[in-house]
Amino acid sequence: MAAPSFRSVDLQSVDLSKLQFVNKLEPRYECPVCKLVLNKPMQLGCGHHVCEKCLNKVFEKGDKATCPINDDEYCKDLSRNEVFPDASVGREILNLKVYCTNKEHGCNHTDSLRKIQDHLNQCRYQVAKCPNAGCTEKILKENYDEHVKSCPYKKIKCPRCNQDFPKIKEKEHNEKECPEVEVHCPFKCDAPMMKRRNLPQHYETCAKRPEECGYKFFGCTKMGSEFELKEHMTNDTDKHVELIAVYISERDKNSTVAQHAPVGNVPDDIKAKISSVENGIKELKLKIVGLTEKVITMERKMADLPRKTVLEQQARDIVDIKDRVATLTEQFRNMDGGATITRYGTLNDMADAFTNQLATHDRQLGNHDVRIAEMDLRFQILETASYNGVIIWKIKDYMRRKQDAVNGRTLSLYSQPFYTSKYGYKMCVRTYLNGDGMGRNTHVSLFFVVMGGEFDALLPWPFQQKVTLYIMDQGPGKRHLSDHFHPDATSTSFRRPVSEMNVASGCPLFVSHTVLESNSNQYIKDDTLFIRCNVDLNGLDNF
Repeated sequence: MAAPSFRSVDLQSVDLSKLQFVNKLEPRYECPVCKLVLNKPMQLGCGHHVCEKCLNKVFEKGDKATCPINDDEYCKDLSRNEVFPDASVGREILNLKVYCTNKEHGCNHTDSLRKIQDHLNQCRYQVAKCPNAGCTEKILKENYDEHVKSCPYKKIKCPRCNQDFPKIKEKEHNEKECPEVEVHCPFKCDAPMMKRRNLPQHYETCAKRPEECGYKFFGCTKMGSEFELKEHMTNDTDKHVELIAVYISERDKNSTVAQHAPVGNVPDDIKAKISSVENGIKELKLKIVGLTEKVITMERKMADLPRKTVLEQQARDIVDIKDRVATLTEQFRNMDGGATITRYGTLNDMADAFTNQLATHDRQLGNHDVRIAEMDLRFQILETASYNGVIIWKIKDYMRRKQDAVNGRTLSLYSQPFYTSKYGYKMCVRTYLNGDGMGRNTHVSLFFVVMGGEFDALLPWPFQQKVTLYIMDQGPGKRHLSDHFHPDATSTSFRRPVSEMNVASGCPLFVSHTVLESNSNQYIKDDTLFIRCNVDLNGLDNF
């Protein structure tokens, strides 16, 4: 038989889990099933109570059950027919004093449980969620309408393009997205203002559009001004070497089928030469990839490798590959040119194609030469450091390094870092042995560079110390060449660095090649040049 209907106040609309009673709730008013205050209490045959909605859980296995409390023998073998609503306990519970469930939001109202729902219906501390997407603010009932109208996430419509977006993104939309806003060319050319939607068409003819990196063919995505690309070509050599290595590897995979195509009616001796050349090229490519991997490994583990041994081994590898290139080139020259080969056309065409490939590989080997030279300099940087504002920089193999600059392989060299004190400014010297700017091809250019240091946050900025640059006379006369300057406080070269180093500042016409390399002077001796830089330490704190 079903339990009788309960004639009492239904607390279903009240969140019982948030109820806080003014006085501690007695255990007899708590449901042993849901652990909350009894809602429509039902008395079991043993005298204990459960909520009406929890009754089905007690008798979920049939009309016989055990009381959830089970503290004496009367709790056993209960019958569902013995259950009845306890109106007396229900009235007692509904008369208990409780706090408003919005107490955490500032409401201090108390009332009987029977009347609390009436209060909640008009409580000004009742909270609701804002209906605007993206807004997570919880709003008091009395402020709801006002908030919805002024919410920063309220949707508004652009008067120019009619797009909808949250009000909080209005500035971003106008500055970066709206296609109808009038804007200047971002490359600062002389074109008049135009609508943003017309920019792509303008870029096609813009005179100041950034140029692309010369290694774009291999996958480099760098774009910038002529000066930025020049710096990029100098500083990102390792990235370009990796891109070239990947390109060669992929090309080898893609050309496997073509290399095994039938050659046609060709004499056996020509077939043998072709096979030999193809094998030679394959070996050469493998050596290039292997050499590239060695270069990258050296870059990552230079501190753990013996410098002299590694460099000598790299040099031997380069010599071996160059010898192979010379041998293959000679084979092309000695081949007869009259035979017709299905894959290449005439034998001369084949020779030209392979010669071009070998020339490309030779240029790549040149890049490896440059990379090894740069790593040699980096090893030197790790060897010494000065903390008194003075550096004497020894540059060996002057003529070779100058020729590298003339050929465009290594345009500039950096000294090892030096410091004004152990916790002071970090600096270095930069030189262009074949000149830079006005001094290109006629002078040696010397520059001073402020680098990003570990203690920059403790130092005064901009950098204001007097800087003196020297090229040392190695003869007994000690007629050193020198020039000095006081930093310009408005120049970005002397502000606190935001990257590895600032833009260099110094003397593009420091000394002419004629004076420096004259036999009557001894600025270069045993193919070695010494450069000195003094930084005035007056006024600096030695902390």
